[in-house]
Amino acid sequence: MRRLGIVLALGLAGCSTGVVLTDEGTQVQNVSDVDMPTGCNLLGDVRIGIPPDAAMPSTRDELAILMRNKAGAMGGTHVVLEQAEERQRANGEPYFRGRGRAYACPDEVRGPPEETSGGEAAAEEDEGGGSLMTDEDAELL
Repeated sequence: MRRLGIVLALGLAGCSTGVVLTDEGTQVQNVSDVDMPTGCNLLGDVRIGIPPDAAMPSTRDELAILMRNKAGAMGGTHVVLEQAEERQRANGEPYFRGRGRAYACPDEVRGPPEETSGGEAAAEEDEGGGSLMTDEDAELL
């Protein structure tokens, strides 16, 4: 039984990437240009893996996390990913690099912080951030 625990721990450790959201990054939402709220102020460019930034995230999800972290460090609340491309390291392993724009939005236009690591909104939520109406709720109206 102890061996199984060690094997599971090693297996899970191999899956972890080491790229995590910072406290600032948890306050940033990934949005598209279309979903960008009005009234937000552009803070500047966010670049990951493009000099002088030396990061080389292994996945697109890691790229999104690093973008959120960087936008958060700039005081941002939203980030728009403009470009993401897969490249290869010298040893042939893939990595991602990309660029985007960080924005600071007023409190009244911000949605709830995202729960997912990659910045995808939960499928169960509507645009207002609440749960979808059930048939039982509709009957009460």
